[in-house]
Amino acid sequence: MDEDKIQVFSAETLNDIFYHIKTVAGLKITGSCTKTFPLPEKLLSTCSIKELTEITRKENYIETGAAVTLGKLASLGNSKLPKVLYEAITSIATPHIRNVATVGGNVCLFPVRGTLFAPLLALDAGFVLQNEEETLIVPAVKFLSVPDSHVLTKIRIPTEDWDISEFHRAGASHHLLETSSSYAFLANAENDILTKIRFAFSGLHTFRSISLENKIEGSRLPLEEKSVSDFIKDAGDEFDKIFEEGKDPSPVKKEFLRFVAYSLKKLS
Repeated sequence: MDEDKIQVFSAETLNDIFYHIKTVAGLKITGSCTKTFPLPEKLLSTCSIKELTEITRKENYIETGAAVTLGKLASLGNSKLPKVLYEAITSIATPHIRNVATVGGNVCLFPVRGTLFAPLLALDAGFVLQNEEETLIVPAVKFLSVPDSHVLTKIRIPTEDWDISEFHRAGASHHLLETSSSYAFLANAENDILTKIRFAFSGLHTFRSISLENKIEGSRLPLEEKSVSDFIKDAGDEFDKIFEEGKDPSPVKKEFLRFVAYSLKKLS
């Protein structure tokens, strides 16, 4: 793209964004642009909108604006942020990059999902999408992309306590590649009974199965060896379903099942 032909628009309020979306054809919304990509003809910068750069703590969740930097969110510390999310944030790139990259930019990365997507998926985070007429709160498990004419304004992050909280990532440490993936595991137990469990995996493919989690919840701890092997087989069968017919899931499936097996050892 010839740089002389690029038009850059700015917005000071959400209403400015909605106005530009309605009146400027082909407009692309950008944040801090830490990822290299071909520049579109028309850009809209949103980083100066105060509402998008604020963090609010509620009784049961933290609400972060989409333009909050990873560094600012991490500065809350792992005593206020869910541990699985804090570990994911601090695994990303360098402190300098984290002070520029935004939460919204990370969760909207596609086709390879950003590092934060798996922990947000496991935590049952909600993505707040707005346009002139409505505000939608979309659960992470149903979030694919930001619909046309809408803007991702906030992310609601539940702050429930977890007895076990694990985050792992695979692939290059400072770059997202097709081989990159992130995995989050959460579990709660009471009186040697597994009361709640969450598995989430993301990268080029995204996976979380609530029906699979329901199969093992209520199990007595420690888990028996047969229960673990049966669950791993069921997890593999469920994971196969996210691939189109004819596509080989083997490489990424192997990574996913390795993570699952490692997590279940914590309960055995």
